[in-house]
Amino acid sequence: MKDYQLTWLAPRVTTQTTAILVPFYNEAGDKTHFAERLAYFDGLAARHPELDIILIDDGSTDQPFSANTEQLTHLSLSRVTPNGQKIGALYTVIQALSHQYIIFTDFDTELQGLDNLPDIHNKLATDATAMGCYFSMRPTAGNTPAVQFQMLEYALERASYQFSKNEGSVPIMPGAGCLYKRPVIEDLLSRHSGLRSGEDRETCLLGLELGYTVFYAPQIEALTQPPQTFGALLHQRRRWSQGFVEVALHKAAFYRNQMAEKTVLGLRHRIDMISVSIFLLMPLILLMAFLISSTVGMALVLAWTALGFVETFWLYSKASDEFRTIPHHKLKLCLIPFARVLLEVPTWWRVIGRVCLNKLQGKGACA
Repeated sequence: MKDYQLTWLAPRVTTQTTAILVPFYNEAGDKTHFAERLAYFDGLAARHPELDIILIDDGSTDQPFSANTEQLTHLSLSRVTPNGQKIGALYTVIQALSHQYIIFTDFDTELQGLDNLPDIHNKLATDATAMGCYFSMRPTAGNTPAVQFQMLEYALERASYQFSKNEGSVPIMPGAGCLYKRPVIEDLLSRHSGLRSGEDRETCLLGLELGYTVFYAPQIEALTQPPQTFGALLHQRRRWSQGFVEVALHKAAFYRNQMAEKTVLGLRHRIDMISVSIFLLMPLILLMAFLISSTVGMALVLAWTALGFVETFWLYSKASDEFRTIPHHKLKLCLIPFARVLLEVPTWWRVIGRVCLNKLQGKGACA
């Protein structure tokens, strides 16, 4: 990892147990929104004086702290230059800290339930193999169809956490809401490849590869601002899918070992690969089926639809409490299989097409 310069603009870091790191890049374009987010984190720091909240300007070009920031009396402000693609910025700041625990969150995320941190600290202190935990990720703000879809998807993902509970694994620790032991995360980031789209997934896998475990901490919620339209959601999923491919290629040997050992993480990766293959092949297989006959085509459509319903409601049955705050969730869940097809098919065709093009141009899959 290359050298970065850390500058403290408002050094209010103390000797508290936990630091919350909030990296951002070029967020000051919307001055009203930027001011609101600064005020939120300053207020959060005022309500939790036992925490150090550190905002990290990751080499922004819009001079976010050029205005008067004296009113931010509870925050620590820092700048890392040049732009470190998030991982470089986080690693640079963490090296300058001495806290026991580090929380990662995003500039557009709000954290609730931080009063429960002492219980999490106690659990981590008594388990030398645990590297950290991940919070309950919940989309908020907005009542558009795209947001409603994401609320259901996030709930389904939270429901799937239970399958990794005994193993102490998870495919990804979300960067918008997770906690690591500081010495562990400093070591993990020193080993990180620096890949941008899948940085959170790779960080988590590095820890699991070293023998660490993780656990779900639903008592702390990370309320994230989701894309408000399906167009914006499609753009987000392309980036996430690109990250999945980057890490799948970069950590291919680790995934192969997990699948060979028949771990839950390995099974999850195998299922993900099958799902991606289905989304890629679905248009071609459907075309061939309808060319044979409309009956064969419709039968295939109904079979895939039924499979989607079974998967969705099976997950729902395993953790129905995760859906309790979503009105009419059972009815809305019926639309999940159709929405996923419309979202995932174009996403994966675009991502895999880009990977193949990069290969042909000699740029590598992750260029």
